[in-house]
Amino acid sequence: MYSDRGVEIETGCYMKKLIEGAVGKIAIRMTRPGDSSASKWVVLSHPHPQFGGTMNNKVITTLERAFQRLGYGTVAYNFRGVEASEGEYDGGDGEQADLVAVVAWLRQNQDVGHLTLAGFSFGSYIALKQAEYLKADAICTVAPPVSMMDFSQIAPQMPWILIQGGQDEVINAKEVLDWLWHLPKQPDVYWRAQASHFFHGQLVWLKKVIEMAYH
Repeated sequence: MYSDRGVEIETGCYMKKLIEGAVGKIAIRMTRPGDSSASKWVVLSHPHPQFGGTMNNKVITTLERAFQRLGYGTVAYNFRGVEASEGEYDGGDGEQADLVAVVAWLRQNQDVGHLTLAGFSFGSYIALKQAEYLKADAICTVAPPVSMMDFSQIAPQMPWILIQGGQDEVINAKEVLDWLWHLPKQPDVYWRAQASHFFHGQLVWLKKVIEMAYH
């Protein structure tokens, strides 16, 4: 199922493969930049593994395609214990190690001149926790789970956009805003009053936000 052989889709060269992680293989999906001379990359982290989150989540694939249209190389991956990725769920700690392993592999195998860490829900938490350590150039988060995880030590200094739905039935949207007001450096916020947690019926809007924010 996974191999190094690429096939052409949309922009760049697409491949699925298994790479080495801290506790075994990690499944990734990679598309190289549309412009062969470009070196902008985004690594995308998916929602909570224990609630059906995978790299095939519609919010993740929407972000992935939007960044591809902008010429970015993209890497989506499955956390440990999800589908072909080995290991077991580790409460967020091991999943941070998974992200570190993916970024390390990417930097070893590709020219990465600019790195954006993107995440949806639980994946936002993972990206934010490791952004400073991984020296990310930018962050893109959708519906960060402020009401479910410990965000008290998170205060990114790099450019950051945050996208939040006002009708989020999973994450308390007010708590997200309250948390933001107390940060020393606040992100650019894109708010969709009618959007639910999974942005049902709002994925076109989500794609347009990415294309506007990163164009």
